[in-house]
Amino acid sequence: MGATEIAIFPLQEGKYPDDANSTAGQVLRDTLNTLTEQPGFQRAYWGREVENPNTLRLFVDWEDVDAHISFTKKDHYKPFLERFGQIAVLDKAKLFHAHLSPHPPDEALSDHVSPVTEILNLYFPTDYSDADQNTLVENMKKMVSIIEKEATTQKASAGGWVVEDIEIPGTSEKGKCYQAFIGWDSVEAHMDFRNHQAFKDNIHLLRQAKDLKHLQVVHYSGTQVDKGAGGVADLGGDASTAIQGEVLNPIEEGKSAPKSRSDGTTTKNNDDLKGAANSLKKERQGRGA
Repeated sequence: MGATEIAIFPLQEGKYPDDANSTAGQVLRDTLNTLTEQPGFQRAYWGREVENPNTLRLFVDWEDVDAHISFTKKDHYKPFLERFGQIAVLDKAKLFHAHLSPHPPDEALSDHVSPVTEILNLYFPTDYSDADQNTLVENMKKMVSIIEKEATTQKASAGGWVVEDIEIPGTSEKGKCYQAFIGWDSVEAHMDFRNHQAFKDNIHLLRQAKDLKHLQVVHYSGTQVDKGAGGVADLGGDASTAIQGEVLNPIEEGKSAPKSRSDGTTTKNNDDLKGAANSLKKERQGRGA
Protein backbone atom coordinates (compact mmCIF):
# COMPACT_ATOMS: atom_id res chain seq x y z
CA MET A 1 0.00 0.00 0.00
CA GLY A 2 1.36 3.42 -0.95
CA ALA A 3 2.61 5.35 2.09
CA THR A 4 3.83 8.87 2.75
CA GLU A 5 6.76 9.51 5.06
CA ILE A 6 6.22 12.73 7.01
CA ALA A 7 9.37 14.36 8.38
CA ILE A 8 9.57 17.61 10.33
CA PHE A 9 13.02 19.14 10.83
CA PRO A 10 14.12 22.27 12.68
CA LEU A 11 16.68 24.05 10.51
CA GLN A 12 19.95 25.36 11.84
CA GLU A 13 19.91 29.12 12.22
CA GLY A 14 20.03 30.87 8.87
CA LYS A 15 20.44 27.69 6.84
CA TYR A 16 17.46 28.04 4.54
CA PRO A 17 17.56 25.88 1.38
CA ASP A 18 15.16 27.92 -0.75
CA ASP A 19 18.00 29.26 -2.91
CA ALA A 20 19.22 26.27 -4.93
CA ASN A 21 22.62 27.93 -5.43
CA SER A 22 23.29 28.46 -1.74
CA THR A 23 25.24 26.00 0.39
CA ALA A 24 22.04 24.99 2.19
CA GLY A 25 20.27 24.59 -1.15
CA GLN A 26 23.04 22.29 -2.39
CA VAL A 27 22.72 20.16 0.75
CA LEU A 28 18.99 19.79 0.20
CA ARG A 29 19.60 19.01 -3.48
CA ASP A 30 21.99 16.20 -2.52
CA THR A 31 19.50 14.90 0.04
CA LEU A 32 16.68 14.81 -2.48
CA ASN A 33 18.85 13.26 -5.17
CA THR A 34 19.75 10.43 -2.80
CA LEU A 35 16.08 9.88 -2.01
CA THR A 36 15.12 9.69 -5.69
CA GLU A 37 17.63 6.86 -6.19
CA GLN A 38 16.11 4.59 -3.54
CA PRO A 39 14.02 1.52 -4.42
CA GLY A 40 10.37 2.24 -3.73
CA PHE A 41 10.71 6.03 -3.90
CA GLN A 42 7.90 7.70 -5.83
CA ARG A 43 8.10 11.48 -5.25
CA ALA A 44 8.82 14.06 -2.55
CA TYR A 45 7.57 17.48 -1.49
CA TRP A 46 9.38 20.01 0.68
CA GLY A 47 8.84 23.48 2.07
CA ARG A 48 9.22 25.65 5.15
CA GLU A 49 6.30 26.34 7.47
CA VAL A 50 4.74 29.76 7.00
CA GLU A 51 4.27 30.29 10.73
CA ASN A 52 7.64 28.78 11.68
CA PRO A 53 10.17 29.49 8.90
CA ASN A 54 12.89 27.60 10.79
CA THR A 55 10.91 24.38 10.37
CA LEU A 56 11.26 22.30 7.21
CA ARG A 57 8.47 19.92 6.19
CA LEU A 58 9.44 16.96 4.01
CA PHE A 59 6.92 14.48 2.61
CA VAL A 60 8.09 11.40 0.70
CA ASP A 61 5.78 9.04 -1.17
CA TRP A 62 6.96 5.40 -1.07
CA GLU A 63 5.55 2.20 -2.53
CA ASP A 64 4.97 1.12 1.07
CA VAL A 65 6.29 1.77 4.57
CA ASP A 66 8.75 -1.12 4.30
CA ALA A 67 10.47 0.56 1.34
CA HIS A 68 11.36 3.51 3.54
CA ILE A 69 12.35 1.38 6.53
CA SER A 70 14.60 -0.66 4.24
CA PHE A 71 16.38 2.54 3.19
CA THR A 72 17.04 3.50 6.83
CA LYS A 73 18.91 0.21 7.29
CA LYS A 74 21.23 0.63 4.29
CA ASP A 75 24.92 1.46 4.74
CA HIS A 76 24.50 4.72 2.84
CA TYR A 77 21.74 5.96 5.14
CA LYS A 78 24.19 7.21 7.76
CA PRO A 79 26.18 9.44 5.34
CA PHE A 80 22.84 10.56 3.92
CA LEU A 81 21.83 11.77 7.39
CA GLU A 82 25.23 13.33 8.00
CA ARG A 83 24.94 15.38 4.83
CA PHE A 84 21.42 16.55 5.64
CA GLY A 85 22.53 17.22 9.21
CA GLN A 86 24.62 20.10 7.88
CA ILE A 87 21.43 22.18 7.70
CA ALA A 88 18.90 20.31 9.88
CA VAL A 89 18.79 19.62 13.63
CA LEU A 90 18.43 15.86 13.39
CA ASP A 91 18.02 15.03 17.07
CA LYS A 92 14.84 17.15 17.17
CA ALA A 93 13.33 15.66 14.02
CA LYS A 94 9.90 14.03 13.97
CA LEU A 95 9.45 11.12 11.57
CA PHE A 96 6.38 8.99 10.91
CA HIS A 97 4.18 7.63 8.11
CA ALA A 98 0.60 7.96 6.93
CA HIS A 99 -1.60 6.21 4.40
CA LEU A 100 -3.14 9.20 2.64
CA SER A 101 -6.10 9.24 0.33
CA PRO A 102 -5.74 9.94 -2.47
CA HIS A 103 -2.31 8.46 -3.08
CA PRO A 104 -0.34 10.19 -4.38
CA PRO A 105 -1.37 13.33 -2.47
CA ASP A 106 0.53 15.54 -4.92
CA GLU A 107 -2.25 18.00 -5.72
CA ALA A 108 -2.69 18.87 -2.05
CA LEU A 109 1.01 18.89 -1.13
CA SER A 110 2.61 20.54 -4.16
CA ASP A 111 2.42 24.14 -5.29
CA HIS A 112 1.86 23.04 -8.90
CA VAL A 113 -1.82 22.84 -7.85
CA SER A 114 -1.97 24.25 -4.31
CA PRO A 115 0.04 27.45 -3.74
CA VAL A 116 -0.40 26.98 0.01
CA THR A 117 -1.31 23.87 1.98
CA GLU A 118 -3.19 23.89 5.27
CA ILE A 119 -1.83 21.07 7.46
CA LEU A 120 -4.41 20.00 10.02
CA ASN A 121 -3.55 17.51 12.77
CA LEU A 122 -6.21 15.96 15.01
CA TYR A 123 -4.96 13.95 18.00
CA PHE A 124 -6.86 11.21 19.86
CA PRO A 125 -6.14 8.58 22.56
CA THR A 126 -4.08 5.55 21.57
CA ASP A 127 -7.08 3.29 22.21
CA TYR A 128 -9.34 5.24 19.84
CA SER A 129 -11.60 2.55 18.41
CA ASP A 130 -11.99 1.61 14.75
CA ALA A 131 -15.60 2.76 14.93
CA ASP A 132 -14.58 6.17 16.29
CA GLN A 133 -11.87 6.47 13.64
CA ASN A 134 -14.40 5.71 10.91
CA THR A 135 -16.78 8.33 12.31
CA LEU A 136 -14.02 10.93 12.25
CA VAL A 137 -13.21 10.04 8.64
CA GLU A 138 -16.85 10.40 7.62
CA ASN A 139 -17.10 13.78 9.36
CA MET A 140 -13.91 14.85 7.63
CA LYS A 141 -15.39 13.88 4.28
CA LYS A 142 -18.46 15.98 5.05
CA MET A 143 -16.32 18.97 5.95
CA VAL A 144 -14.19 18.62 2.84
CA SER A 145 -17.30 18.36 0.68
CA ILE A 146 -18.59 21.61 2.17
CA ILE A 147 -15.26 23.34 1.58
CA GLU A 148 -15.13 22.14 -2.01
CA LYS A 149 -18.66 23.39 -2.61
CA GLU A 150 -18.39 26.77 -0.91
CA ALA A 151 -14.74 27.85 -1.25
CA THR A 152 -13.68 28.79 -4.77
CA THR A 153 -10.13 29.35 -3.47
CA GLN A 154 -9.76 25.75 -2.29
CA LYS A 155 -7.59 23.69 -4.66
CA ALA A 156 -7.23 20.06 -3.49
CA SER A 157 -7.23 17.81 -0.43
CA ALA A 158 -5.81 14.59 0.98
CA GLY A 159 -5.64 12.94 4.37
CA GLY A 160 -5.40 9.82 6.48
CA TRP A 161 -4.39 8.26 9.79
CA VAL A 162 -0.76 8.23 10.88
CA VAL A 163 0.56 4.67 11.04
CA GLU A 164 2.46 5.11 14.30
CA ASP A 165 1.26 6.48 17.62
CA ILE A 166 2.96 9.88 17.90
CA GLU A 167 3.54 12.50 20.58
CA ILE A 168 0.67 14.86 21.25
CA PRO A 169 2.04 18.44 21.18
CA GLY A 170 2.37 20.07 24.57
CA THR A 171 2.20 16.76 26.41
CA SER A 172 4.41 13.78 27.23
CA GLU A 173 1.85 11.28 25.97
CA LYS A 174 1.33 9.66 22.60
CA GLY A 175 -1.85 9.29 20.63
CA LYS A 176 -3.38 8.51 17.28
CA CYS A 177 -3.28 11.31 14.74
CA TYR A 178 -5.37 12.09 11.69
CA GLN A 179 -3.62 14.41 9.26
CA ALA A 180 -5.52 16.44 6.69
CA PHE A 181 -4.03 18.55 3.93
CA ILE A 182 -6.07 21.22 2.13
CA GLY A 183 -4.68 23.24 -0.72
CA TRP A 184 -5.59 26.94 -0.98
CA ASP A 185 -4.76 29.89 -3.19
CA SER A 186 -3.14 31.57 -0.17
CA VAL A 187 -3.08 31.62 3.62
CA GLU A 188 -5.40 34.60 3.45
CA ALA A 189 -7.88 32.57 1.38
CA HIS A 190 -8.00 29.94 4.11
CA MET A 191 -8.45 32.56 6.81
CA ASP A 192 -11.22 34.26 4.84
CA PHE A 193 -13.15 31.00 4.52
CA ARG A 194 -13.17 30.64 8.30
CA ASN A 195 -15.55 33.62 8.32
CA HIS A 196 -17.92 31.90 5.88
CA GLN A 197 -21.24 30.80 7.35
CA ALA A 198 -20.79 27.29 5.96
CA PHE A 199 -17.59 26.95 7.97
CA LYS A 200 -19.21 28.24 11.15
CA ASP A 201 -22.18 25.91 10.73
CA ASN A 202 -20.10 22.76 10.24
CA ILE A 203 -16.75 23.11 11.99
CA HIS A 204 -18.28 21.36 15.00
CA LEU A 205 -17.82 18.13 13.01
CA LEU A 206 -14.13 18.41 13.85
CA ARG A 207 -13.85 20.61 16.91
CA GLN A 208 -16.32 18.44 18.79
CA ALA A 209 -14.97 15.10 17.61
CA LYS A 210 -15.23 12.43 20.28
CA ASP A 211 -12.22 12.35 22.62
CA LEU A 212 -10.31 14.98 20.63
CA LYS A 213 -7.20 15.78 22.67
CA HIS A 214 -5.53 18.41 20.50
CA LEU A 215 -6.01 20.21 17.21
CA GLN A 216 -3.16 21.95 15.40
CA VAL A 217 -2.90 23.84 12.11
CA VAL A 218 0.06 25.23 10.19
CA HIS A 219 0.66 26.11 6.53
CA TYR A 220 3.42 25.41 4.05
CA SER A 221 4.09 25.81 0.32
CA GLY A 222 5.41 22.58 -1.18
CA THR A 223 7.85 22.06 -4.03
CA GLN A 224 7.49 18.64 -5.70
CA VAL A 225 10.47 16.47 -6.61
CA ASP A 226 9.91 13.56 -9.00
CA LYS A 227 12.10 10.58 -9.76
CA GLY A 228 13.99 10.97 -13.01
CA ALA A 229 17.23 10.18 -14.74
CA GLY A 230 18.37 13.77 -14.37
CA GLY A 231 17.93 13.86 -10.62
CA VAL A 232 16.82 17.06 -8.94
CA ALA A 233 17.28 19.83 -11.48
CA ASP A 234 15.72 22.68 -9.53
CA LEU A 235 14.66 23.27 -5.95
CA GLY A 236 11.99 25.68 -7.12
CA GLY A 237 13.50 28.95 -5.94
CA ASP A 238 12.17 30.71 -2.84
CA ALA A 239 8.92 28.84 -2.42
CA SER A 240 7.78 30.65 0.69
CA THR A 241 8.80 34.30 0.53
CA ALA A 242 5.44 35.60 -0.69
CA ILE A 243 3.24 33.64 1.66
CA GLN A 244 5.40 34.22 4.71
CA GLY A 245 4.54 37.88 4.43
CA GLU A 246 0.94 36.95 5.04
CA VAL A 247 1.46 36.45 8.75
CA LEU A 248 -0.01 34.13 11.30
CA ASN A 249 0.92 32.43 14.46
CA PRO A 250 0.28 28.70 14.64
CA ILE A 251 -3.44 28.07 14.97
CA GLU A 252 -4.27 25.80 17.86
CA GLU A 253 -7.39 24.09 19.12
CA GLY A 254 -10.63 24.94 17.46
CA LYS A 255 -9.19 27.28 14.86
CA SER A 256 -9.29 25.58 11.47
CA ALA A 257 -11.11 23.85 8.69
CA PRO A 258 -9.74 20.54 7.34
CA LYS A 259 -10.52 17.92 4.76
CA SER A 260 -9.76 14.45 3.56
CA ARG A 261 -10.89 10.92 2.85
CA SER A 262 -9.16 7.86 4.13
CA ASP A 263 -8.51 5.34 6.82
CA GLY A 264 -5.32 3.85 8.14
CA THR A 265 -3.41 1.10 9.97
CA THR A 266 -1.47 0.64 13.20
CA THR A 267 1.90 -0.99 12.59
CA LYS A 268 4.86 0.46 14.47
CA ASN A 269 7.98 1.54 12.58
CA ASN A 270 8.86 4.75 14.40
CA ASP A 271 11.52 3.14 16.60
CA ASP A 272 13.36 1.85 13.54
CA LEU A 273 13.33 5.32 12.01
CA LYS A 274 14.47 7.17 15.10
CA GLY A 275 17.19 4.60 15.76
CA ALA A 276 19.26 5.79 12.82
CA ALA A 277 18.95 9.45 13.77
CA ASN A 278 19.66 8.74 17.43
CA SER A 279 22.77 6.73 16.62
CA LEU A 280 24.06 9.65 14.56
CA LYS A 281 23.35 12.02 17.46
CA LYS A 282 25.31 9.83 19.89
CA GLU A 283 28.27 9.61 17.53
CA ARG A 284 28.37 13.40 17.18
CA GLN A 285 28.25 13.81 20.95
CA GLY A 286 31.15 11.39 21.23
CA ARG A 287 33.18 13.57 18.85
CA GLY A 288 32.23 16.69 20.80
CA ALA A 289 30.41 18.14 17.78
